[in-house]
Amino acid sequence: MEIQWALVLFTVVSGAGAWLFACSMLGHLLKKDEEPNRAETIVSFVLVAVGGCMSVMHLSHVDRILEALNHPTSGIFVEAAMIGVLCVILAVYFVLLVRGSSKTARTVTGVLALIVGVVFTYMCGSSYLMEARPAWQTIALPLAYFGTAASAGAGLNLFMKAVQKRGDAAVSFAGLLAVIGGALGAVLAAAFCIAAGSYLAEAQNGAIAWVVALFVAAAVVVVCGAVAMKRPGNALAWGTIALVAGFVAAIALRAAMWLVGSPFMNFFLVALD
Repeated sequence: MEIQWALVLFTVVSGAGAWLFACSMLGHLLKKDEEPNRAETIVSFVLVAVGGCMSVMHLSHVDRILEALNHPTSGIFVEAAMIGVLCVILAVYFVLLVRGSSKTARTVTGVLALIVGVVFTYMCGSSYLMEARPAWQTIALPLAYFGTAASAGAGLNLFMKAVQKRGDAAVSFAGLLAVIGGALGAVLAAAFCIAAGSYLAEAQNGAIAWVVALFVAAAVVVVCGAVAMKRPGNALAWGTIALVAGFVAAIALRAAMWLVGSPFMNFFLVALD
């Protein structure tokens, strides 16, 4: 089965944006850093919005997305609705931040963005659960989407903290989140690979190479996060590597998923594409 790159980039880019804000907000809630600032909010909003636009690029007629949105129970509708809600919440948070509104209002809004964002990354994977694609029919798939998006977002968060030269405590905590995000992505992706093991073993289209890239990249995120956590003064270099590796891991998981997505075998035991 061919890789649908528009859909791959949609979930990777928007998922990284959602998790960037979530990681930044988590640092604030745990009193390890200040609240998400303007730059982080803008980057999160742009990534979520741009990722959402990428989702329609796989259609031969982009205008047909409107027909899909007429079905509230479809995965496309749920994803689009969550992107819209998340963008609105991020915009409201940004306005509250600029206007210097009460800390309570900003915190409540930020927590809402955190919750919607992380749930959105799970829902992106759950929309692919279908009986016609046996390799995908496992709860491990949306969990792997969730975990690898966390890996990419945590790497981006570490990079953003380093670029802004935040305090050592904030950068160190961002490094810890990168370790957790990378490990979470690796473990949940491993669960999907185990569930789809027979399909991966039979794949002759490069799926195994993507799986290898996935785990190598996830390991790099963990290592970079660990080093940045211990040596926050050198976090920019490690954050840059973690950012790239996090995106590679997320892309690799989705590419492997598409390559093992052949439907049920026909009577002649030939995969139907």
